[in-house]
Amino acid sequence: MKYKIVPIGENHWAQLPEIHRAAIFAVKDDYYDQKALESWAHGLKPEGYKHSADDGEIFNIAIDENEVPVGFCGYRGYEIMALFVHPEHQNKGVGTALINKALEEILKGRPEKITLTSSHPALSFFQNEGFHVVKEREEITRGGVFIPVYDMEALLQRPPHEGHELELMLAGAKKLSYFADNDPEETFRPYVLSGRIKRFVWQAHTDHLEKRMRESGQIDIVPVTPVIYYLPHAETEKDRLVELLTKHQIYGEHDVKDEREMGELLDYPPYAVKAFMERMRALRQN
Repeated sequence: MKYKIVPIGENHWAQLPEIHRAAIFAVKDDYYDQKALESWAHGLKPEGYKHSADDGEIFNIAIDENEVPVGFCGYRGYEIMALFVHPEHQNKGVGTALINKALEEILKGRPEKITLTSSHPALSFFQNEGFHVVKEREEITRGGVFIPVYDMEALLQRPPHEGHELELMLAGAKKLSYFADNDPEETFRPYVLSGRIKRFVWQAHTDHLEKRMRESGQIDIVPVTPVIYYLPHAETEKDRLVELLTKHQIYGEHDVKDEREMGELLDYPPYAVKAFMERMRALRQN
């Protein structure tokens, strides 16, 4: 089934509570008990979403082939306020499409970071989208019961997986990790020795820099050698990343499509690919 992401229309408000409630009650007991779920879903009415819209929250909805709403996402400023998908349409890319649309619109404001508050069951989804946990706390639901939540953020001036590369690679959610400096060799060493992860030292980059430094008389500077960690089955992707980095950093050939591909090879979420391209452009200007 195909889905479209569109701005919310006046005829859609009435359907949001049903989607919201269904998504809440689909949460497994491992996370919250029935009392917590009922409190979370308490008091959901179309007027509540419309009031949020009057306060500046922008809503997009996902509609199916029959133009029936199956999910929605709301954001205000640089914060994701809500993201819910009907359980019959979960695990089909709807949530990712909704958040990508919101992030695309938020990025037009050139924020330094994007924030959100995640429930426990949605935590891994947002982590895969490049958000990091800032704080774990309890939040009171509409029915008065407290539930654990996580304040999260995505810093747009840094790689989205920074500090979480190993965790994501071991989970199979990331195939390649590139370190231009600050090689976390000690952290990765046990997994390299066991063969779960491979390590590539990009010596050609260092040789190139050393040659340029000798030619300019900067013989007292020792360049850092970049490294790439990659999963054993991702040898082809690693080779392609090295090829693109060589074009960009050694031969000075700058291509927007190549930069986008580099971001995708690093398994960056779409918003982070765009931020990555901005960093590449900034490097060229320096």
